[in-house]
Amino acid sequence: MHAAASTFHAGELAIQERVGVREQMAGAAAYIRDHMPDQHREFYHSLPFFFLGALDASGQPWATMLAADAGFIVTPDARTLDIRGGLLAGDPLQGQLRAGAHIGGLGLEPSTRRRNRVNGEIVAADEGALRVAVTQSFGNCPQYIQHRQHTPAPTDGREVQVLRGATLSAVDRELIARADTFFIASANMAADAGRGRGVDVSHRGGRPGFVRVDDDHTLTAPEFVGNYFFNTMGNLLNNPRAGLLFIDFENGDLLHIAVEGEIIWDGPQLRAFAGAEKLLRFHVREVVRNVGALPFRWTPPQPAMQNARTGSWAEADSVQAAAALSTSWRSFNVVDVVRESGDVRSFYLEPADGSGVASHVPGQFVSVRVPAWAGEGAASQIRSYTVSDAPDGRRYRISVKRQGVVSSWLHAHLSPGAQIELMGPGGDFTFEEGTQRPVVMLSAGIGITPMIAMLNGLLVNGSRTRHKHPIHFIHGAREVAHPFAVHLQTLAMGHSNLHLHVRLKRIDVQALKELLPFDDYDFYLCGPAGFMQDMYDGLRKLNVADERIRFEAFGPASVRRSAVKAASEVTQVAPVPVRFVRSGIEATWDGTHASLLDLAEANGIEAPSGCRSGLCGSCTVGLSSGEVEYTRACGVEPEAGQVLLCSTAPRAGSGPLALAL
Repeated sequence: MHAAASTFHAGELAIQERVGVREQMAGAAAYIRDHMPDQHREFYHSLPFFFLGALDASGQPWATMLAADAGFIVTPDARTLDIRGGLLAGDPLQGQLRAGAHIGGLGLEPSTRRRNRVNGEIVAADEGALRVAVTQSFGNCPQYIQHRQHTPAPTDGREVQVLRGATLSAVDRELIARADTFFIASANMAADAGRGRGVDVSHRGGRPGFVRVDDDHTLTAPEFVGNYFFNTMGNLLNNPRAGLLFIDFENGDLLHIAVEGEIIWDGPQLRAFAGAEKLLRFHVREVVRNVGALPFRWTPPQPAMQNARTGSWAEADSVQAAAALSTSWRSFNVVDVVRESGDVRSFYLEPADGSGVASHVPGQFVSVRVPAWAGEGAASQIRSYTVSDAPDGRRYRISVKRQGVVSSWLHAHLSPGAQIELMGPGGDFTFEEGTQRPVVMLSAGIGITPMIAMLNGLLVNGSRTRHKHPIHFIHGAREVAHPFAVHLQTLAMGHSNLHLHVRLKRIDVQALKELLPFDDYDFYLCGPAGFMQDMYDGLRKLNVADERIRFEAFGPASVRRSAVKAASEVTQVAPVPVRFVRSGIEATWDGTHASLLDLAEANGIEAPSGCRSGLCGSCTVGLSSGEVEYTRACGVEPEAGQVLLCSTAPRAGSGPLALAL
């Protein structure tokens, strides 16, 4: 697809390609019209304010807010937008809006959370009145818009004070630090931008504190899931200059900031900020603050529902600090308990010390240490439980089926106000980011928990999806009212790419063949050991590649893989004889296994294990002779003469190994 023939320009297409949605977004061009629908025209005419993005004489974008009596925007026809005044005193765009200039327009009504976009070129400008020839018109969903109701501001006759500077003042920084909304103007005026050429102004919203003031000339803000048009980010890829607008809704100040923006694609700050897809870092070039310029004041906000799954920079800092604690036992408070079914309860856990939770990737787990209980004569017990929700930066949720001594203890003793020790998170059973294939999530029983966490991470805000390909969710349950049944139905109603199948009988490969259309899938498995082994073996017999089948395994290995690494994939190592003393079995380490635990199981030895990620210590065994090296950082440090089977391999050149197993 050539950029000039597309509604999207090269920068927008490049980002769509990078995040894996370009093919799916090709059809979205139909939503971007070259004319305004009647409902948009009526909406603009009803507004007493309007957001505008435009360039000054130097090519610097500015974002601003026009304000006048309702009706100051008129649409003589579907391709013409007339703006009759509204530019406030001291606005940085004064004298800059001339015929031939491009503008980006945004009609937004906080009291209804409605917004529509219109972009175009000024064809006439006369004494503050602008006539705009519309080039693009499209609607936007109400995501992240805080509900506010405006009222006329009291008039005291004072002139507007205009403050200018090259850096942010203390008052500016305070406004930004508590802001829950800002607007950003950007542009691509390149000759080869085709139909995407022009100026854009966009809304951004989040919880107060979602914009970080790094210093008096640097800001950082998260980019949440949007419409995948990538108008702003695509423009910044082509031209990093942008204009920001922050509004003091209580006092009527307008804070305009000219910046240069950069996209942060990865890193610990991004991973720590709940809900963030990318970060935008802004370097301040110029600041204009119009003190008390707006003729309106607004009521306190009612936060957008989407805010609940997003973070703040204070929380992100706590999350980053907590990452260093993920290999230590920490006390957590039980803040809520929810009954999911007759034998499953969800426990909501927050750090008892008031600090943050380490970030997790949906599908990972935490290890729980249960104290020795009176009368049992038992030592403390450790179990691993999937974090059954996507990260929110504040707490973990584990969903536990009552089916053993430890889980029964949790059901009996954990109520709001109780405390429990956790370590983690950890684990490798996570969704493959950026995959372009349809996905099949296969679960049975309590194996639904990592699948729910993955779904909650992928399907957000009622209708947005981070995976635009089909997701087939196939679950085997004993009863209709299984855990998360209502939640799954709600997700399926809001996301057209989610195909939900719940069966009240055993799922087998024949059932899969009946349910799934022919395609090239990635498979995710979680459930009882027999279920996963049967599904794995059945998929392999259908020639599904081993690397396309991912599964969770706590305790003894629940799936034995049939694939053997190709010679080119195996790191060549000198063979090391390994003797399992108690079992009387001898084997050879040749580098084809991931760990000594895998080697033991491949030779029919029932080795103890739990999390299989070095966190819980369940696989600790004695080392009788030889030396090992660790393959990962572990949360448990064994005593002298002991090793963690799941995270060790023979040390190269160390000689024969003997394990007390």
